[in-house]
Amino acid sequence: MSQENVEIVRQFIEAARSGDVHAIEAFLAVSDPGIEHTRLPAASGPETYCGHDGARRWFTDMADLWREWRNEIEELAEVAPNTVAARVRFIAVGRDSGVPVEARLGLVCVVSEGKVSRSRTYSSGEAAYEAAGLSE
Repeated sequence: MSQENVEIVRQFIEAARSGDVHAIEAFLAVSDPGIEHTRLPAASGPETYCGHDGARRWFTDMADLWREWRNEIEELAEVAPNTVAARVRFIAVGRDSGVPVEARLGLVCVVSEGKVSRSRTYSSGEAAYEAAGLSE
């Protein structure tokens, strides 16, 4: 089961990118209809997005902030039954400024019945792994 959960989270992270409707559909395909996604706190917009409608709103909010964005997975590991932690390199270009941005973030996802049911973004991979109960 471990590899299956890791692969689901890989697809979830890779789909969370700018682009066309295919990115959103790929994201929703591996997201539970009741998904709760909590992003890093930001000055604007909600911090937690619920359900597929919330996921679509997350994509809209991201497009309002970034001209383009993508995630490069650095590490994925199932850290507990049905829980996968990730280290991710976030690469983006500001919508208004055109300034390139790069950050190393962490993500913890809970997988239920073959779909991501909860995800939370952290300010670093270390913070994500610590939140998942692991320390280095």
